[in-house]
Amino acid sequence: MRDAHLRNIDLNLLRTLQPLLEERHISRAAKRAFLSQPAMSRALNRLRETFGDPLLVRSNGAYERTPRGERVLRDIETIMRRLNAVVNDQEFIPAESRDRFRVAMTDHGSTILLPKLLERLRKNAPDSELVLSAVGPQTFDEVAAGRIDLNLCAEEVPPTLENEIIFRLDFVCLAGARQRIRSRRLTLKQYLQLPHAMILTGDGHQAMVDRPLGALGLKRHVALRIPFFIPAVLAIAETDLVLTVPRTLAKMTRRITTLRTIEPPRELKPFPYFMSWHSRLTNEPAQTWLREQVRVAARSIRAR
Repeated sequence: MRDAHLRNIDLNLLRTLQPLLEERHISRAAKRAFLSQPAMSRALNRLRETFGDPLLVRSNGAYERTPRGERVLRDIETIMRRLNAVVNDQEFIPAESRDRFRVAMTDHGSTILLPKLLERLRKNAPDSELVLSAVGPQTFDEVAAGRIDLNLCAEEVPPTLENEIIFRLDFVCLAGARQRIRSRRLTLKQYLQLPHAMILTGDGHQAMVDRPLGALGLKRHVALRIPFFIPAVLAIAETDLVLTVPRTLAKMTRRITTLRTIEPPRELKPFPYFMSWHSRLTNEPAQTWLREQVRVAARSIRAR
């Protein structure tokens, strides 16, 4: 749907779009929309012209959604609920919500935050849907474009987005069984001499660790680069490698490993973890409620 055509769109078409894409059947969609079958067929043709895409195509005697149709369906469900709430000035009621919440999280953030967040959503809004995606180089742009509702990560948030710090994390080092160093806290010199497993969080490095080292003109010796925290913890168990992770994550993995814990060099400072969103969602009731659920989940982490 191109911006230049928006003024020419019959908004009544949007009322037919959702049942058509959900049912993938002209007669059933017509019944849901209280239209005749010919009227629904005409609506489908107009929608195809509007979107410049077939939206539904025949396959083995039945309609299937095109890739564009799949994307439109994901968006139209949320749009229609929000439009209905605006028109009717509806209060957001979590227990009745069928909202789809689109949230981006880092790997370690999802490990420590997701269990409590999902517990709250299942308890208070059981018919809602949580759609998670991994934080990547384009995530802030996705938030700005409206394709992601909420981003949770440790990267500084651009000034075009709203944000708040939901907690701060400090580091700890986990040492494999074959690592013989027995210090309770590593000096920077010791840290740089050890072989490391590096968690890739962006641009081929572990940002919150390697960025401060880089500012000092230093690099550590990396033997393993891996994008996943939990597999990394398991992988180094019988090696001489050292893994630098948030302390909260290290505590959570005690149940699955016997890795020794060593305090990191003092040069590795605690870092903030941000929640960010676009200002157009600041006063949207469902999103306001979602952000509060994240805050409550974050407070439970800080209390551990």
